[in-house]
Order: sequence, then C-alpha cells, then structure tokens
Amino acid sequence: MAKKKIITVACFIAVLTANSVLGAIRYVPQDYDNIQDAINACQDFDTVVIASGRYIGPGNRNINFRGKAITVRSTDPANSQIISETVIDCEGQGRGFNFYMGEKADSTLSGLTITNGYGIIGGAIYCYNNSSPSVSNCVIKTNSAVFGGGLACANSNTTPKITNCIITANTALVGGGGFYINVSSPIIRNCIISKNAAPDGGAFFSYNPGSPLITNCTISQNTVSRSTGVIIFCYESSNMAVTNSIFWDNTTENASQIKVGNSGGATSIRISYCNIQGGKDNIISDENCTVEWGQGNINADPNFVNSGSLTVSEAFTAGDYHLLDDSPCIDAGDPEFITEPSETDIDGNPRIAGTKIDMGADEFVPPLPVVVTITPKTLNLRSSGGWIFCTIQFPNEYSVGDVDTDSIFLNKEIKPVSYTTDEKANKLVAKYDRKDTQQLLNESEGSVKLTINGEFTDGMKFIGSDTIKILKNGK
Repeated sequence: MAKKKIITVACFIAVLTANSVLGAIRYVPQDYDNIQDAINACQDFDTVVIASGRYIGPGNRNINFRGKAITVRSTDPANSQIISETVIDCEGQGRGFNFYMGEKADSTLSGLTITNGYGIIGGAIYCYNNSSPSVSNCVIKTNSAVFGGGLACANSNTTPKITNCIITANTALVGGGGFYINVSSPIIRNCIISKNAAPDGGAFFSYNPGSPLITNCTISQNTVSRSTGVIIFCYESSNMAVTNSIFWDNTTENASQIKVGNSGGATSIRISYCNIQGGKDNIISDENCTVEWGQGNINADPNFVNSGSLTVSEAFTAGDYHLLDDSPCIDAGDPEFITEPSETDIDGNPRIAGTKIDMGADEFVPPLPVVVTITPKTLNLRSSGGWIFCTIQFPNEYSVGDVDTDSIFLNKEIKPVSYTTDEKANKLVAKYDRKDTQQLLNESEGSVKLTINGEFTDGMKFIGSDTIKILKNGK
C-alpha cells in the first residue's frame, strides 16, 4: 500500500512538471489585443509575454489573473531597459492589477512598469481575499490611492511576495505612500521604496493583525505631511520584522522614522542589522508596544552614489542608491542570513558578493580590475602641446565592445576628448587634453598614480591605475 502512495505522488509531480514545461505562451499584442484577453485564454502554467510599449484602456488596467497559476511578464524581466519600456499606464482610471481570487505564489507578475494607477485601496496593485501572488522586477511609480499609493495587501491573511521592485513617487491621501498592509503578512525583499508620500506612513502603513517582513530594502526620501506622521507606521496588533535594510534621508516633521502604535492590541516591531538614521532614538512607541532592537544596527551615512539630485524618472535605474566603496553598509548585514536559490540584488547581481550580505537593496560589487598604461610616462607641467593617452586592456572574458565610453573618467574628473577601440586586441585608447590633465595635477610633484574608472553597458564597473612622473619648473 505504501508503494502505491509513493507511485501516485511521483506521477502527480511528473504531471505538474510536464504541465509547467508544456504551458502555452500567449503574446500581447501579437496574439491578443490586450492583456486581459490573453489572461482569459490561459490555462494554469501558461505564460503571457507582453512586448515593449505603452498599454492603455480597458483590458490593460484593472487586470485580473482570475485565480490562475500563470506568469504575466515583459519579454525580459531582468533587463531594466525592457522594464522601463513595458508600461501599464492606467491613466488615473483604475489600478493596474487586482488579485482577489485566491492566487498563490505560482501566480507571478514580472518585469513591468505600472504607472498612473488609482484606487481607494492600492493605486497600482491590490491583493486581498486570500490572494498571495509573486511580484518581481517591477517598477511601481506615480500611482495614488486613499490607502496604499503603490501597493495594498488588505483583509487577506496571506503572504504576497514582492521582490526586486522599485516603488517610487506614489502618494496616499491617508496612509501608506508606498504600501498599505491590513491583516496581511507580505514579504518585501530586495526592494527600493523611495520618494513616496502620505500624511502617515510615507513608506509603510501596517494596521491590524499580521506579520510583515521587510528584508534587504532601501527606504529613502519618503515624506509625510502630518506633524505626527512617520515613515513606517505599525498600529494595532501589527507585528513587523525588519532586517538588513537602510532608512536614510526620509523627511518627517517630528524627526521619527518609525512609530509603533497601540489601540487595544499589542503591537511590536523587530529590527536587526539595519542602518537607521538617528538610531533607536528615531523610533517612538506607545505604552505597551514593543520595539525589539536587535543586533547589528547602525546609524551612519550609507554613502549612496547620489540620492538627492536625481529626478523620479531617473530613480527607476536605482543607480542613485548604489553603495560607494566606503559605505558602512557593505558586509554589514546578518552573518546568518540565508539567501534564496538564485537570489539577486535589485540590479541582478548575486546577493552576497563579499564576506556577508550588504544592507539595503544593492549588493556592492567591486569594480573589475583592468590594466592601464598612461603615456607619456613623464609630464612637465610647464611644457605645452601634445596629448595624454590612456590604454585600457580588458580581460579576455570581457569585450571592449561592451564598454560605455561616456562613463570613462580620469581621476573621476576628466573625460576623454576621443577614443579608439581595438576589438581584436580587446583594448581601448582614450585621448585626454594635456591642459586639462596638467591643471588637474597642478599641485602634484614626483610619482603620481592616475586612475581610470568606467562601466560596461550592463552597469558593471571597471578600474585601473598607472603611475607617471610629474616635473615642476622643468626639474
């Protein structure tokens, strides 16, 4: 009898595997005029692939998975350019997606930008009624709602999973500029939550029983408009856990990042291995509420590449929240943290690049070392004429044809006036104006190390240095 049960289970697993492999692919707009029509035609394990473009009108907003275990995605959910070009524009006439028919983790949404959505609850995505979809590699921006300008998980007792997403510039009339959470326990992982706004809970408003988990997220430049408003508002039996995350440059009138409130139900928040501006003093709690201040928390400037000056549209690339090489958040996460299989950071890089996981959505990846040769080897600051040449030799496994030439700088200041590439030799020669270089080195003398920085088109950085001799006054 036991053997029969084993055989039955094995056959069932084999059928599931076969169905997932053999599921149909339905293309929008090639095969279907709109996204909802493609979903309506789906069976479990099918995939809807959406071509780059702007999708508007009925069938492309208030989209419903209808309880199906399907995938709806862009042509390449790992490609940030494709994500930015595959846009669900709700035009203020509804939200992007509704999940309310019991969807589980195998109902997946990936690689889309959802914008200009509006709903009473949930501007872009609303999960309720026991629905727990998986949302990954999406950009949720400039949506609005009364509660949950970006996403809402309400009255569901479920655990929707939000991974590697950017939730930016969304607004709520009452609470939860980024997220509104009510009787739910979402898992929010490797996300950037930035520039959202609400009277209360600029980033998160968590209310009623539930256990939300926020891990490896960057929460920055969110704002609240009320004097009692805070960036994360946990209230009435909401029990949140936050780990490996960064709270920095958020704006509140009362200077508090997090509030734990009580209206008859015990409420708590557990914080560990986080970088919180102002530290524990920036967290306030009502009587009988609990703030569990765990290990590894710090209060130090995370040294983002550039968090302040970029526009909302530029924030999509997440480049402003990359960590500089001197960031205190590098290798500062939980040493016992276990990544999920094939887990990546917000850019698609391996989630652990150093000795430990980094705090925040970005995992710092050291630049690729390249061989740099600068000529002439001796530079007289009093002489004129000629050029400075820098030859960059790349390792064989990296192609010079993939270099973003606009990214190349000498000592992070001087751009080349021209360049030539030799793909056969896999090297690039950058030509620099001698006067600009001499001005940069005006106070130098003796042996000086010059550094070349740049990037490949996929965002990977490279660095190399060479030493030349500087003569002053002809000596």
